[in-house]
Amino acid sequence: MDAEVDAAADFDVEYRLLLEAIHLAYDHDFRGYAAASLKRRLKAAMRSFGCRTLSHLQDKVLRDPAVFAALMDYLTLQVSEMFRDPSYFLSLRHAVVPLLRTYPALEVWVAGCSTGEEAYSLAILLHEEGLLARSLLYATDINTTALQKAQAGMYPIQRMARFDLNHQQSGARSSLADHYAVAHGHAAFDKSLASHIV
Repeated sequence: MDAEVDAAADFDVEYRLLLEAIHLAYDHDFRGYAAASLKRRLKAAMRSFGCRTLSHLQDKVLRDPAVFAALMDYLTLQVSEMFRDPSYFLSLRHAVVPLLRTYPALEVWVAGCSTGEEAYSLAILLHEEGLLARSLLYATDINTTALQKAQAGMYPIQRMARFDLNHQQSGARSSLADHYAVAHGHAAFDKSLASHIV
């Protein structure tokens, strides 16, 4: 029992040291994140990177920026879908779009955009409402790998049925299929949408 307590105490110390090292070396601050969830994700990362301890993982992260980039997939959540929470987008259409029509230009920030589904959803909504031509969407995320996927604007075709249902429930004025082409098992979203997303 004492060995288990000692191992848990060591893990907690190494956990704090790893988060401090990431903050100092890469300027990403995970120190205030929910510890239980982050610890579970770090244990999965340790297995994936072949590390017996968090200190070993810390050594790899500090010596190889590519390891840190890969670790970000464990540290950040990348759960997203197009028109997630359709009632939100429906409310946006009815309550906010009329006000947005009164502005000559729109700049919208999609914070934590993950792999881009929500940014494309907003671009499609603005297009359907006749506002995209005067809009610029800033899509940001802490995870550069997720941002690269967002920039590509390609999603597995099997996800489109769910996305289409969400889109229709959001008060859609078009078919979601009007906004993408199918290529190699993926839906590639129209570049005219991406041209309004930074």
